[in-house]
Amino acid sequence: MALNWPNRLTIARIILAPVVMILLQMGEPEARWIALILFIVAALTDMVDGYLARKYGWISNLGKFLDPLADKLLVCLAWIGLADLGLMPQWTVYVIVGRELLITGLRSIAAYAGVLILPSGLGKWKSAVQMLTVTFYMFMSVLDFNTVPKTAEITGIIFMWFAIVLTVVSAAHYFWRNRSVLQRLGM
Repeated sequence: MALNWPNRLTIARIILAPVVMILLQMGEPEARWIALILFIVAALTDMVDGYLARKYGWISNLGKFLDPLADKLLVCLAWIGLADLGLMPQWTVYVIVGRELLITGLRSIAAYAGVLILPSGLGKWKSAVQMLTVTFYMFMSVLDFNTVPKTAEITGIIFMWFAIVLTVVSAAHYFWRNRSVLQRLGM
């Protein structure tokens, strides 16, 4: 089976996720700039692969499963890297990664039972806000922290809290929206 372009882009995003984290952790400003650029490129592939899949009818079950998984991997690894740098509070990693593991677990159990659970619109907004938040903090990671204005710090905190709230609300919505599937699966 040949991979279509949307699935190739999704796989590229999966491959870029650990590269971004490694570069972020290297400590040199140049490596963090490259990490930021690669993160933005990877985030943009999410829009491009969705566009191509819809425009050319290249929607596949593999893509439906891998695309949200690639988003989760990209955001989670970058978020962990930012927390390791002290830019994000450690507890936020537990919220972000915990939510993604719960939802991925639910989707995997459902897929094993032959049920495909698709991402919700709220989940897509959550991903977009998380990616925006990560981009902002990655940009902050390349700046001299002593020269960062207080307004930028406040902006980052607002982004972070918005991402956290959307993460929790979208998880609750996901379980509520799929409660009949959960009941069928005996959960």
